[in-house]
Amino acid sequence: MAVLVQKYGGTSVDGPERIRAVARRVAAAHAAGDRLVVVVSAMGQTTDELLSLARRVSQAPSPRELDMLLTTGERVAMALLAMALGDLGVPAISFTGSQSGILTDGAHRAARITAVRPERIRAELERGRVVIVAGFQGVHPETREITTLGRGGSDTTAVALAATFAPAICEIYTDVPGVLTADPRVVTGARLLPRIGYRLCSTLAHLGGRVLHARSVDLAARARVPVRVRSSFDDAPGTLIEEDAMESPHVTAVALRAPCSIAIAQGVAGGRGEARGIITAVAEAHPELELIAHEQDSGARASCRVPRARRGAHGGGKPLERAAAVRPSRPCGGCAR
Repeated sequence: MAVLVQKYGGTSVDGPERIRAVARRVAAAHAAGDRLVVVVSAMGQTTDELLSLARRVSQAPSPRELDMLLTTGERVAMALLAMALGDLGVPAISFTGSQSGILTDGAHRAARITAVRPERIRAELERGRVVIVAGFQGVHPETREITTLGRGGSDTTAVALAATFAPAICEIYTDVPGVLTADPRVVTGARLLPRIGYRLCSTLAHLGGRVLHARSVDLAARARVPVRVRSSFDDAPGTLIEEDAMESPHVTAVALRAPCSIAIAQGVAGGRGEARGIITAVAEAHPELELIAHEQDSGARASCRVPRARRGAHGGGKPLERAAAVRPSRPCGGCAR
């Protein structure tokens, strides 16, 4: 049987009542015969609260220790959901990212998944258990250091697991009915998109659409994993993200990125004079930055988005100048498409 991967966001598991509601939904899918892997985020605002706590304790908490701290949020949620399922008579077991075999590179706070080794998950599925996985986290296979994937990374955890168990179905449950034509908090007439292609959804996610982690959409496109985004508060079908249509509307939706800055790195990246070289150099020094555009002429230039709160810090003490020459950041009101 195919595996069903369900991911529940922080608002979906925000408190005992919502955790029990998620458990009932999972139990219904289990009763229907699905083999279930459930990925959970931390409850409600737990991650923000942990970040705030860290900054009250330390003016400059180390990325490694922040990862150690932040991963506890998902561990709480996964254990509570396993308990709720047990009360419903559904056999369930919870795993951390490392126990699930989610291997990453060593970039704390912005790690990327390099491989998934799901032997323990597969064994528990064969025993008929629901497997609950802590999202947002993994482990570096050589150093055994715990890492996190960046905010919203539980989506990427879910898609990576669905790709590993292909053919698998991936459902992302959140607090909105799906992917909309605009942010409903800004545009009151925003409409639900019943279907959207990978490419357009990726563009929206990278430019400010906050429904999905942008990297999860890119991974889904590469692995050809269909993703359905649904509300955890009703049974509506939501939005299906799949292959792009050959001919589709030029304008599908509008995304807005909160105030941010653009950092431009330019140079010859060690004499190679290739855009690839400068992109690699910047990425190695600052894996948390988002590449917006790059171009190559006599040298090379890469433009990256920097959250407004980090402007002037250039990555917390690791100047971009180590990778290439940088123009001063320029603020922008937001990015839209």
